[in-house]
Amino acid sequence: MDVAAGQLRKHGIKLRLSGQPLEILIMLLDHPGSVVTREEIQQRLWSTETFVDFENSLNKAINKLRQTLSDSPDHPAYIETLPRRGYRFIKPVQRVEVQPTPATTLPSPTPVSGESSTSTAPPPHTKISSRRLLLLFTAAAILLATLFLLFRPQPVPRVLKLTQLTSSSRADMFGRLHTDGVRLFFLERHGHHWQLSQMPASGGAVQPFPTPLPNAKILAISPNASEFLLASFTERGRSLAVWLMPSVGGIPRRLGDIMATDAIYTPDGSQITFATDDGIFQVTRDALNLRKLLDLKGPKQGLAWSPDGGELRFEWIASPQTGGAIWSVGADSQNLHQLFPNSKETPAQCCGRFSKDGRYYFFLGFFTNGDRSIFALRENPGIFSRRPVPQRLDTGPLFLDEPTISPDVRHLYALAIDSRGEYVRVDPARHAVHPLLGGENASWLNVSPSSDWAVYRDKDGALSISKLDGTERRQLTAASLHPEMPAFSPDGKLIAFGSAPAGSQIIKICVVSSEGGPIRDLVSESFSVTAPTWSHDGSKLLYAADPDDPAHSGIFYLDLATGQKHKIPASEGLWKSRFSPDGKFIVSVTSDTKTLSLFEFATQKWTVILHGRVFSPVAWSADSRALFFQDLLEDDEPVHRYDIATRKTDLAVECRPLLEGGVLRCGFEDALPDDSFTLQLTRGDHNLYSLDLSLP
Repeated sequence: MDVAAGQLRKHGIKLRLSGQPLEILIMLLDHPGSVVTREEIQQRLWSTETFVDFENSLNKAINKLRQTLSDSPDHPAYIETLPRRGYRFIKPVQRVEVQPTPATTLPSPTPVSGESSTSTAPPPHTKISSRRLLLLFTAAAILLATLFLLFRPQPVPRVLKLTQLTSSSRADMFGRLHTDGVRLFFLERHGHHWQLSQMPASGGAVQPFPTPLPNAKILAISPNASEFLLASFTERGRSLAVWLMPSVGGIPRRLGDIMATDAIYTPDGSQITFATDDGIFQVTRDALNLRKLLDLKGPKQGLAWSPDGGELRFEWIASPQTGGAIWSVGADSQNLHQLFPNSKETPAQCCGRFSKDGRYYFFLGFFTNGDRSIFALRENPGIFSRRPVPQRLDTGPLFLDEPTISPDVRHLYALAIDSRGEYVRVDPARHAVHPLLGGENASWLNVSPSSDWAVYRDKDGALSISKLDGTERRQLTAASLHPEMPAFSPDGKLIAFGSAPAGSQIIKICVVSSEGGPIRDLVSESFSVTAPTWSHDGSKLLYAADPDDPAHSGIFYLDLATGQKHKIPASEGLWKSRFSPDGKFIVSVTSDTKTLSLFEFATQKWTVILHGRVFSPVAWSADSRALFFQDLLEDDEPVHRYDIATRKTDLAVECRPLLEGGVLRCGFEDALPDDSFTLQLTRGDHNLYSLDLSLP
């Protein structure tokens, strides 16, 4: 904003803003972070002698200003409205003082006498000095030109237009996003199953893509767009069976017995490159001539070949304590290195893809504050260009995922988070459903033992507490602590929760008073610990070490009186657990969510009680005689009751009416003392967007 010139620019382009909207912006920038009242704006822009509808005129001016800034009154990025008071500019403002350039005084020309002008030719040494001077000037000119080429302002990629393509919010990020230039392909969630879907890349109706495989998702499209690599799955697992299928439909063919975390075609389409937790491999389309490209342990995905076939990039989680980062290796399996080893801005990256012409590489970068953005990296910019730096693509307040570039490199497609959900309390006896938290989109809800308070992670990522209807809400922690899985103590006075402060990949368990106040660590290790729950008498805290970390995996409890930690025998690979109210048992879900097991303190032994596909958290009945659970991939997602003594199962809550009412997912959360249940209803996931690009 050039106040003196009255000009507002973005990326060097002057925006159309003048008159009262411009004056209001200047007032807000003069007081960043402070409230500028409606009365102050009126006194400055509308004198007392001016007879206008001030309220209407001010609203029009603010709307014009927001349109210019691409700002939203509901989710402001720049201007916050304080009802009946005024407005506040919420972005940081840097004031730059422009210093006037001092005038340069040129030396006066030296008069030349008539005798000098008619004198004889200069001596030989003068001619030599002139040649040297000419060479010096030429060298200086070349140097200046080279420096200009090296250090001139580099044109940057820009988003020209952002277009929303879908509004159903059913797209599931697990299916990623693919395009053949004409169509877009993605997964849609429908209750306990998924549907491979397609739509025109320019926008239009969403239709199912027929395939005989259940829950099929596309891994890659062949270079000539004639064939798909598909993965069939029953739950959103990591290692999936790989199939090949014509892109016009037909009978899929299994690629040998290969199970992979990701797979793509080589640039010439003759071979398949795929990843497992043991390494990266390559095989022909007939599943022959298998060879290992890299011997790397740990999850790998996001495989992307450069169009010339000389480089393979991929996301690799090297250890459970580190986030995913993009790595690169040559086609000859040499020169393995991290692509952005010193990135402080985005220490974690994923989901990278090359443009078809090889000029750009697009990826998703994660910031330490929890935000994310799509970045564009210019490949091989030329000898007179500086080392390329990833450029952030400005997409406003949207959180985008799974970027994919069109073959003509004019459009970038992405999934935008449009998570919409709510918690409800269901009373099966009365067939009643009651909204909780006023319908707020929250996560990890836990109801107090007295059933009048709830703690949860709010839509902004902070840990909050409120009455069940959402009133009397107060914040307990900042979002920067990344709180998760809170749990009330039996007396309702304390709340334990998992926390990974900004910049740390290791989760620890903290505790805070339900009234608010200082936060203190309860369990802090060199590895992640999570999922805290309390014993019924409040003397112990149960928690799990990271089940994906074999060296530390297990279920533990902390004796709060002595401070001693104890590991439950043979509990490796177990995750979410709970004490029974009578203290005699622990019920636990395995980390793959497929098995429920019961630990009896009297015998010190585990008993497997149920097998399934994706178990929800398990809750106890108040008398410790029964368990409540849900298999999320069961038809219509019912909640069941399991009797400990008889080992019989019956129906506790029916979710089908909710799913038929437009709910994407009906998730069981907990059982309450009054025989009611809390459920989390998912009403929105992701939508598709198209970004028109300007790529220099």
